[in-house]
Amino acid sequence: MKIRRSASIYFALQGIAVAAWWILLFFVPSSRVYFQMGDSEIVLLAFWLPDLFLLALGSFIVGAFCFFDGKFAAIAAWFVVGAISYAGFYCLAFALLTDSGWLGVTLMFPAMIWSGNFAVALSPSAENLMFRRSSEGKTSWILTKTFAQIVVVWGLILFVFPALIVRLETKLGISQFVFPGQKIISAVLLCAISSIGISGAYTMAKIGRGTPLPLDAASKLVVAGIYSFVRNPMAISGIGQGLAVGLFLGSPLVLIYALMGGLIWQMIFRQLEEADLLKIFGADYAEYCRRVRCWIPRIKPYQIDGAADSSNSIESPFGKM
Repeated sequence: MKIRRSASIYFALQGIAVAAWWILLFFVPSSRVYFQMGDSEIVLLAFWLPDLFLLALGSFIVGAFCFFDGKFAAIAAWFVVGAISYAGFYCLAFALLTDSGWLGVTLMFPAMIWSGNFAVALSPSAENLMFRRSSEGKTSWILTKTFAQIVVVWGLILFVFPALIVRLETKLGISQFVFPGQKIISAVLLCAISSIGISGAYTMAKIGRGTPLPLDAASKLVVAGIYSFVRNPMAISGIGQGLAVGLFLGSPLVLIYALMGGLIWQMIFRQLEEADLLKIFGADYAEYCRRVRCWIPRIKPYQIDGAADSSNSIESPFGKM
């Protein structure tokens, strides 16, 4: 399973990173000032035991379980997630109380997110818990659900999270960048890329009879509309929106946040989603994957002569809406 290979590499690198960080702190004392928590180095240095034994060693153990296909990989991964989450939230609380140690928070939370996502993916029941077909309903109700999800999800990932990241940049002393026409260019890009997401969501609801949310997924295979050009327009839209918001704000960390989200989707959730779709739709989905790429759009729409309403046909290349 590709996810296990990716997880083994990630957790091994995480273990190396934690160990290397402590080597840096012990042998280059001048580096401690960048991570210091409060007025004393003792608060920072006291983390060495749990960090090395729970995070570094734990990450190496998870990586080994994943590499050798051990049955305890998921349990070990969740153990590491618990350890890094406790440490991360403690550091966040300390930073909020003392206004120090923000760099540590910045480094720990992405590690917590990566570890958590891999732990979810490694869990035996991941596909059953994450992917469920939408129940039957009127088109108006499915469209209402779809666009309600868009409002909530886009509100969080495009406004709330970037705003928090910009505040974190201020704490770290990272300056925002500017360039001529920045606001106009980024706003146009945001609108253009958002139209791809809206088109994909509408097609998913109208033809697929479901929403983009995996827990309320389409019950019919959708290869019409924007999906006839590229397999994952919603993912492309989400990453592009994040980058456009990062440009609008002039925020380096928001740009990294958007790219990290895309990488997480590519390495973890794309594999889970495609495995689920292959299980549900079989040869039709396999043929669609063979003909339509994940990230690079086709010049001409994918067409199936005599296909069902959920797909394209020569007579109706954008599906029967």
